[in-house]
Parts: sequence; structure tokens; C-alpha cells
Amino acid sequence: MYRRLTSHHNLVLLDHWRNLLESEGIPCELRNRLLGSAAGELPVLDCEPQLWVAEHDLPHARRLLASIEAAPALQDWQCACGERLEGSFSECWACGASAPQQPAPQARPRDEDPEFVA
Repeated sequence: MYRRLTSHHNLVLLDHWRNLLESEGIPCELRNRLLGSAAGELPVLDCEPQLWVAEHDLPHARRLLASIEAAPALQDWQCACGERLEGSFSECWACGASAPQQPAPQARPRDEDPEFVA
């Protein structure tokens, strides 16, 4: 039996979380992918896309999502070509150079990502 792990208005974010969980061996289902157009006719919160996992995987999935949320943010960097890039990029999109080695990143403040709802 599957249980709802979380819901979110951002389907791309849910799909990303689904990919991360499935890469850890946790099968997932995305539900209500297309129900957003019914919001107003149906309760808005009931129309949000939802991520579901098997009941026996629920505790592990919650821990993984919590660890994703707690992951430190990577620092932005500037390439030798002058392009400024976000820390999540390992290569410069302008010239293809690799990112320099960075010191261990600082943990994000808990309230920095208000969209996370596990």
C-alpha cells in the first residue's frame, strides 16, 4: 500500500525528489500531476501534485528528504573567463572549464527554502 510522502505546487521539484528517492531504491508515484487545472472547482490543496511511496519505505523516504533539505548549499563561483556561476554548477557554461575546488560548504539556514514541505 502506498502512502503520501509530501505534496508541493512545484511539479519539477517533486519530480526531482522522486528521482533522488528512486536512485536510492525507493519506488515512488507522482499523483495529481494534471489536477491543478481543477483548482477552484476542487479544494486547492487537494489538487497539488503529490509524491507517494510504499508504506514500508515511508520512514526511509522521510529521512532522505530531510537529509536533502539539510544539505549544505554550495558557494557561487567565478570562472577564469569572468562568468559568475551558481555553486550547483560543476562546469562553466560559457567556456566549459571545471569549477575550482571549494572548501566545505556552510549549512543552509532552515528557513531559506520555504517551499520544502515534507
